[in-house]
Amino acid sequence: MAMPRLDIFPEDQMHYAYGIYLFKSRHPLVRRLKKVAQPSVHGHRPWASSFLLMDWLQENPLPTGSRVLELGCGWGPASVYCASQQQAKVTGLDIDDSVFPYLDMLAAANDCKVKPLHAAFADLGDKQLAKFDTLIGADICFWDGLTDELLALFKRARKAGVKQILLADPGRTTFVKLRDECERRWPDSVSHDFWYALQPKRFEGQILRLQFNTAES
Repeated sequence: MAMPRLDIFPEDQMHYAYGIYLFKSRHPLVRRLKKVAQPSVHGHRPWASSFLLMDWLQENPLPTGSRVLELGCGWGPASVYCASQQQAKVTGLDIDDSVFPYLDMLAAANDCKVKPLHAAFADLGDKQLAKFDTLIGADICFWDGLTDELLALFKRARKAGVKQILLADPGRTTFVKLRDECERRWPDSVSHDFWYALQPKRFEGQILRLQFNTAES
């Protein structure tokens, strides 16, 4: 009688950080997945600013049951963290639907659910944004054109009743431009921190937070 196959995955091809398991790019499951799903819009690996968000949220947790949308989720480590460790209801948005098999794999490894949403930032209208309390994003302001696109999105989110927006970045000039413009437009709603994370290794960067008084939107 044939025995069922047992796959043993090497621990040195995984990370454990902020309460969740993460796959390294050479993990056997990732290598298999790359044969059928090849992301093309910078979604080929997790990005370090996701860990900045996780660390910041450890000290500033979301309200239980928060409805979270991750912008440009990629493999979704920040989404999975929010779903697994912050008990949030999470949707991961990306313009490249090839990232969603990686998101699904990561969510399954951490026994949580993240709803995929295949769309661009510009596709998000008021009715869709009204479904969320918090928007998060890590390493998503890397092109000049994205600054204006994100500012327009933030304006729609504020109008739709989104309570807060959290972005993490190593400090690119495009991110600094976005931060400065947010401070100019919404001076009473913006805070900015330099931050670092120590898991799975040290990362440094910045956190931009917008808190909107929806009664004034």
